[in-house]
Amino acid sequence: MCKVSVVVPIYNVEKYIKQCVDSIRNQTLEDIEIILVDDGSPDNCPQICDEYKKLDNRIKVLHKKNGGLSSARNAGMRVATGEYIGFVDSDDYIEVDMYEKMYNTSKKYNVDFVMCDYYKSYGSDKKEVSLEIDEGMYNKEKIKSIIYPQLIMTENIDYGPLLAVWHCLYKNTFLKENDLYFDDIVKYSEDNLFSSIVGYKSDSFYYMKGSYFYNYRYNPNSISTTYKEDALDVYIEMNNRLYDNFYGCKEYDFKRQLSLHMIYYTLNYINQVLGSNLNLKEKYRKIKNSLKKKEVKRAFDKFLLPDINLKLKLSILMLKYKMTFTYMLVKSSNK
Repeated sequence: MCKVSVVVPIYNVEKYIKQCVDSIRNQTLEDIEIILVDDGSPDNCPQICDEYKKLDNRIKVLHKKNGGLSSARNAGMRVATGEYIGFVDSDDYIEVDMYEKMYNTSKKYNVDFVMCDYYKSYGSDKKEVSLEIDEGMYNKEKIKSIIYPQLIMTENIDYGPLLAVWHCLYKNTFLKENDLYFDDIVKYSEDNLFSSIVGYKSDSFYYMKGSYFYNYRYNPNSISTTYKEDALDVYIEMNNRLYDNFYGCKEYDFKRQLSLHMIYYTLNYINQVLGSNLNLKEKYRKIKNSLKKKEVKRAFDKFLLPDINLKLKLSILMLKYKMTFTYMLVKSSNK
């Protein structure tokens, strides 16, 4: 058994894959295995993965039919032998001492997972991203009092969900004992569903505030920002899965967060539509139809505004009261 298994799902990232894999191979923690999961990539990534396997005996390569990010991560998790499991997206890269420091912290405090901060890159610009919680160990009592109120979605919904998988290191036994895998049905923003359930199931974690170990590359053409015909249906399915897990929970009332979650992803979808190549009439039709979805109506109808900036607050109000055309005009004028 190695100390850490690193799962890298790979699809159509020929431009970035070498920087990603090299950053993992060069870790100061050498007792790792690197699991490259080729998710049916149409470019040269499969060949690049095989070449890396020849260079480094710590590398495993899985070639599979395209099934999406969740499916690829699950495939890697099932063959992982490490004491801990980490995930790196193949268009990102990590600092050289990330896993040594996170592994040592996890061993010291014997927690279910460890979480660090990260850099978010916009081209040549690099921004530090830190969570609005204190550094240190969180036991079950602190998780309930501090994390549960923002587990699914923070009140500041222009920030988005609190947790993401790629800046965490998980104890393998914790994941297996709780049967924690990614939901293959949720093709987009799958981190949110997985991380919410992990946070709820965990008894402890340690937050390494100020340790910027992960480099997240913002891609304007990513799944989360590019229009997809089925995106809203996938987001609704994710929200339904969250309802199944959290609605009626006796330990904490998650109802408001479930509404926040649906509103956040509805806004995400609508912005995808507005940024698409669809004509104006088709954009209007799709936005109007999205607001008729029963899950979206449920979220907006009973929703009280969070403490957010005025621009976002006005956007939510316009959509809540079906002012679709007005919303489109405002958004177009802000471009």
